[in-house]
Amino acid sequence: MVAEGTIPPDDFHAAVERIVEVADDQLEIPADFSDRLDAIAAEMLVDRTLLDEVANALTVDNVVLQGPPGTGKTSLARRIARAFGVELVVATAHPEWTTYDLIGRQELRVHDGAEEMVPVNGFFTEAVIRCAGNIVRHQDDENEPQAVWLFIDELNRAHLDRAFGELFTVLGTDEGSAVDLAYQRQGNRSLAVPRRFRIVASLNSIDRQYVNTLSQALRRRFSFVTVDVPPKRPEGSEWSVDPPPGSSLAIAELPMVLKAAAERIVEKVEGHGAGENEAMLKEDPQPLYELFELISQLRNGDGTETPYLPIGTATLIDIVELYAAGLIHGGAEPADRGPVLDWAAAIKLAPLFEAETLDPKLLGSFVDGLAETFRGRFGHELKVVQAAGLYAVPE
Repeated sequence: MVAEGTIPPDDFHAAVERIVEVADDQLEIPADFSDRLDAIAAEMLVDRTLLDEVANALTVDNVVLQGPPGTGKTSLARRIARAFGVELVVATAHPEWTTYDLIGRQELRVHDGAEEMVPVNGFFTEAVIRCAGNIVRHQDDENEPQAVWLFIDELNRAHLDRAFGELFTVLGTDEGSAVDLAYQRQGNRSLAVPRRFRIVASLNSIDRQYVNTLSQALRRRFSFVTVDVPPKRPEGSEWSVDPPPGSSLAIAELPMVLKAAAERIVEKVEGHGAGENEAMLKEDPQPLYELFELISQLRNGDGTETPYLPIGTATLIDIVELYAAGLIHGGAEPADRGPVLDWAAAIKLAPLFEAETLDPKLLGSFVDGLAETFRGRFGHELKVVQAAGLYAVPE
């Protein structure tokens, strides 16, 4: 029946032009979708409203998750896709991307000692073809993923106007335009894009030299949702390694970071379980409180007294993981933990200042106001940044 064209196949690689048979199937919203979003909010420590915004946008449009590095954009994309019951094809953008990378090309291959030109699908085309196959399998078994989406990581690394080519037309209309796969054989060239298909992308909103390459035409074809750093700690609240239930995201971030760092270092250091590592980090939390206060100041810097650096949670996990490694290898007593955390901040946090445009006087005053824990290695590294001229003096 499949061969006769009565029912669609579940693999369209050799039958691209039959994708039109399933192209009008609309995206399904799982019955327990709200519960799935609640689970993501608890697991990732993100605002539930943000998840609703992303989900609502994906219901009707392609989406770009924009924000500072380390805010969990890629992890969020993966979890939201799973909540929709969708698989992801992941591609990391590259400055040399062209339509050959996204749509497809012919390549010279050697087969049985003979050279031949073979068609090679690009990331977009491959994701669309696989999406159509998933639609068919989901029709037969609702436990199967309902679609495949393309996830483009670090979208702003590529020159998208050059790479998207004729995809501008396809993404800019609801009229079912098809992509012409000129590199494919006759009869396998007209690629319809299913209504269930989406492009999800992450974008580093801090690196402006690349963000400016996104034209208005490209931006119109996506909804942009900002995934930012956690909000400022509420007045009257205190840092805690064991905060009470219902604490703000700013306060709840600290134990989540400790847990993540404790689990991650298990894979790299033998003899210490995640629970032991977490208990070790909590044994004397004062240096960690000072670290989170420092990060909070940078995240909310006003540019007149404190530099503005939107440090993502991933960077905090990196710093605490290094801190844990130092404690494990050095056997530091609680009284000696400050220098270990100072070292971790010096080699993981200080280099981030080199990429920023800072007034040297502001950086100098910031160093002078550092807590005692960070006046050693970390403070020294910031002074090196200041003295080396890795900043721009305002005109």
